[in-house]
Amino acid sequence: QTQARQLARRCLNMLKRRIIEHAGVLWCTFSLTHSLHTKSMARRLLDRVRSNDRAGEAAKSSLPFVVGGEAVGLVLPLSADAFSRFPSVLRIDDNILELIDEGNLAAEDLVRKRSESVNRMLLDLRSQNVVPALRGWRDEQFAVRKSFHSEPSLIIERAGAVLFGVPAYGVFLNGYTCEHPSHSRPTHMWIGRRSEAKATWPGRLDSLAAGGLAAGMFPYQAMRNECAEEAGISEDLLEGLVACSAVSYTGYNDDMWGLKRDVLFCFDLELPADFEPVPVDGEMSAFQKISLDDLMDMLAMPVSEDDSGNEWKPNVGVVLIDFLVRHGAVDVDDPSFLGLLEALRSAKCA
Repeated sequence: QTQARQLARRCLNMLKRRIIEHAGVLWCTFSLTHSLHTKSMARRLLDRVRSNDRAGEAAKSSLPFVVGGEAVGLVLPLSADAFSRFPSVLRIDDNILELIDEGNLAAEDLVRKRSESVNRMLLDLRSQNVVPALRGWRDEQFAVRKSFHSEPSLIIERAGAVLFGVPAYGVFLNGYTCEHPSHSRPTHMWIGRRSEAKATWPGRLDSLAAGGLAAGMFPYQAMRNECAEEAGISEDLLEGLVACSAVSYTGYNDDMWGLKRDVLFCFDLELPADFEPVPVDGEMSAFQKISLDDLMDMLAMPVSEDDSGNEWKPNVGVVLIDFLVRHGAVDVDDPSFLGLLEALRSAKCA
């Protein structure tokens, strides 16, 4: 009889736990559904844009990176601590991180000396395997500059640029088709899936073609190169390539050691309905074409605080949402519309 009572008690407790667990699942489902149905589409798209632009407060408390008397970057504490081991290269004083220059040199020699000094430091840090970003070493030159058309203060390895929080520039393609009988508006968008071998955001959804601008590169030719190299888009199709916008933000890189102060040049390209992209250089593992309605629904899904479960490379959503706004897919009468426009260029666009 005692054993029977104990068994009954255990069964009752198990039933209670199941009820509580089930109630929790129902509540989470209800909360998500309620959130999706109470927020307008424009507001949900605004939430995604803001989820990428989430390092503004951290930027305010970062150390300015000063080169030749000019602040060109913003350094987070983890990176500043790593740099503090190189007092002959960088000086931390009066709440700034300053690159130490060698005597009176001609401008060209000064840039070369600065570049050599910082790149040696980055190679040293890379060999110690303590800075995650440097594991993705690219052997690609990156121009550290105050704005896009400014003269470079120094040239460094691209993988290390994010550690200094310097402005970075990229090109992104919106490759779309017009498959409505009237051919008057975009109906579908091509997107790519990043290779699992990528050093950053492996396996995430991305634009059809995109890339960072290395030192000495300009947007239009860089975009044409990326289109051919990443998606196999032919020269004749690229005659329709149009530079149409730019977006900007302040975010974190994927390991939270650096600030991404990015300006992205946005290009539109109408493609034939029967076009099929081909992953040429291995940057992308696959491509898919989706309707703009499905694209909006995907972008409108909530993004968690820690970015877990997000299928998109974070900044891609900003580029795609800018496209949707420009092509009239977002309700101009929505109370969140103007806030969305502002958020698409929330950082300095220079």
